[in-house]
Amino acid sequence: MYNSIQDTLIIGKKVIYLPSCHSTNDIAAEIVHAGLFTEGTVVITDHQLSGRGQRGTNWVANPGENLTLSVVLTPTFLPIQDQFLISQTIALGIKAYLEKYISGVEIKWPNDILVNRKKICGILIENTIQGSKLNTSIVGIGLNINQIYLENDLATSLSGETGSELTLGDEFAALIRCLDAAYLQLRSGNRIAEIRSAYMNSLYGYAEEVKFSYKDRVYTGTVIRVNELGLLSVRLSNGDELTDLGIKEISWIRN
Repeated sequence: MYNSIQDTLIIGKKVIYLPSCHSTNDIAAEIVHAGLFTEGTVVITDHQLSGRGQRGTNWVANPGENLTLSVVLTPTFLPIQDQFLISQTIALGIKAYLEKYISGVEIKWPNDILVNRKKICGILIENTIQGSKLNTSIVGIGLNINQIYLENDLATSLSGETGSELTLGDEFAALIRCLDAAYLQLRSGNRIAEIRSAYMNSLYGYAEEVKFSYKDRVYTGTVIRVNELGLLSVRLSNGDELTDLGIKEISWIRN
């Protein structure tokens, strides 16, 4: 079902398919530790038993209905302080894939993907560092494709948005091509400002008021920037600013 992609340059040239596993990120990490990988290797499963999300949450997906995978990258060309570019690049690659079908695609900081304000994709990136450079990045992606019955009304799937059931093998190939194209832009070294700008312009709450909780209080404000380290700054409706926020400091409130 999930074949290697011959017309990409890096991602998807080698594909490891497992009918089920505890976590594709963990399997990818084991492969990296053993040195049995080339850059762009993809680990994909139909049934992930212990998928992880951001903030230590679990990623739950029905078996055989979605794309659950991890990509191994070796972005040694990036200094440590620029590692958030991996997150931005992957989010933009997934957004480009979804926009082939639907509109209303946004990135919810730091890298969840929303369609019409509902979550369709989660991303978990685990980096290893050697010296002053990145060594490897394991990019975990859980993308809802054909799952219709979701845990809450703040989630959606591609099938739910388009009204059509899709072929997972075909969608896997299309997604990998978009990720490869996005990663090649990053590797080129001369598209970084463009990547950061595209990320900001795609961000949920950028230049529009949204609600979020911070220190057990609910606020209304707008996203004004994400710095090179990936830290968020927002301007509150009263004009005050909260700056350099980390991932565990605020929670978005979507109605």
